Amino acid sequence: MNPLVLLPLAVPPARILLHAYRRRRFPRDHAQSLIVLGTAQYDGVPSRQFAARLDHAVDLWRQGKVEHLYTVGGKLPGDRFTEAGVGSAYLGERGVDKQRVTAVEEGNDTRGSYAELLRRHPELGVTLVVTDPNHALRAEQLARQAGMDAYASPTPTCPVRFPRKAWWNTLLHEVGGLVVVDVSRLLGRGSADKVETMLRRLQGWMRPSRRARHEQLEKEH
Repeated sequence: MNPLVLLPLAVPPARILLHAYRRRRFPRDHAQSLIVLGTAQYDGVPSRQFAARLDHAVDLWRQGKVEHLYTVGGKLPGDRFTEAGVGSAYLGERGVDKQRVTAVEEGNDTRGSYAELLRRHPELGVTLVVTDPNHALRAEQLARQAGMDAYASPTPTCPVRFPRKAWWNTLLHEVGGLVVVDVSRLLGRGSADKVETMLRRLQGWMRPSRRARHEQLEKEH
């Protein structure tokens, strides 16, 4: 087989990995706002993945690189705590000035969280988006589509690492998400929604643990 046949399959992962490397190697020196994207929390305790994002935000705050921090993310049915609320409490416990932290406790995916954040706080200025390395490209692109002057800041301590199965799962998830972003840019949101629905159903079949979140997202959208 001609190796060039496989080139299109390699392009999306390469874009994801290269972007994370560039943002780690050449970070923004200063920003008015920082957004910590929420992820799993367990009855008020952030998962290791979420804690890694929050710890990175604390480091950036202590270095004086940001002026205000926003935690975002709602909750699924049955949860007692929101991701944003858990994140805000975690930052406060680690010395971040509580007057400089705002929790936006609605939205169960990146796009929904951005929409709610901008509805409440439309003037963010230059913004850092803290998330996992594999998520950095899509998170930044969605933020810019929403109208932010945004730059991803991938956490260097993400517990999901190569070559673990979880790392491959997140990479595959981000490849699908990147396809949705590209379709939205080229063909419009309607076409992107159809592709996203199809990919969510496929992921739900492969990873049943994701179905509850998918059902909640379908209700919200």
